[in-house]
Amino acid sequence: MASGILELIGQAGTVVVVAPILVLALDFLASGRVLGGLAFLGIIALILAVERYVVTPGDLLERGLGGAVSAVVKPPKDE
Repeated sequence: MASGILELIGQAGTVVVVAPILVLALDFLASGRVLGGLAFLGIIALILAVERYVVTPGDLLERGLGGAVSAVVKPPKDE
């Protein structure tokens, strides 16, 4: 449950960073500066890809500990 909350906070932070860039990209596109607007949309795509697919050392630790705990602790048997 804690990792879900942390993921939610991370995604909210990403939205806070991406939203102004998206507004700027839409403004560029609306004013006819297509190359600038597309460049800003590319930056947004890069930010979202990094946030989604880049693994941090904390992620590796969480994955390793999760696997170790599930290997050691067995769920209780229902009678």
